[in-house]
Amino acid sequence: MLVLSVKLLLAPFFIILTYLIQGKFGPRFGGIFMSIPFIVSPILAVIYLQHGSEFLYEAIIGTYSGQIGLLFFILTYSHLAQRFPWQICIFSATSAFLLAVTIFGQLISNLWLGIILWSFLWAILLKNFPFYEKKSQLSPAPNWDLWIRIASALTLIITITQFAQVLGPQLSGAFAMYPIMTSIMSTFNHYRYGTDASVALMHGLTQYLFVTTLFIFPFITLFL
Repeated sequence: MLVLSVKLLLAPFFIILTYLIQGKFGPRFGGIFMSIPFIVSPILAVIYLQHGSEFLYEAIIGTYSGQIGLLFFILTYSHLAQRFPWQICIFSATSAFLLAVTIFGQLISNLWLGIILWSFLWAILLKNFPFYEKKSQLSPAPNWDLWIRIASALTLIITITQFAQVLGPQLSGAFAMYPIMTSIMSTFNHYRYGTDASVALMHGLTQYLFVTTLFIFPFITLFL
């Protein structure tokens, strides 16, 4: 319940800030802001307080399969967005995430293996990221657009949290990494502003994901 409360409390603020940043500086900078582990870090802190350091260490290992799933989500959505509407993109990207989490959740048995696999796939994704118009401007959106994004994120959070409660520590960590904010912001950008705005957001996110995955998470494990 505490994890759910943290998500429900922080998600609206995170979406609002991302929305404002991309409105002022462009969708790529919104994606860069989204790379900050603004929600998963408090969740991991709650896991530590509720279950202890050993469970937290396993959960952090699990986040690597989730982070790899995020890479597959971004790869799938960004490439399909060039040709298909957002409904097909989000369904396919979510399927890719779940498949990657299932496969890599079984393969990643320790922290270093997770780091190596993630780094390899991240480098491939960055090298093969689809082209988009980097200087595209976002047109004004109606006032209700932001509130629909927030409501959609809260609904998704509740659904995922209820499902994750029946999982063990590694899969709990993985599903804590489900790209809720990415899925909401990318699909709404895709629908509202077009392909470039959606792909630019995910490109900015991808470029700075390494800060969390290669530095913050390994640093936390040093104290466990």
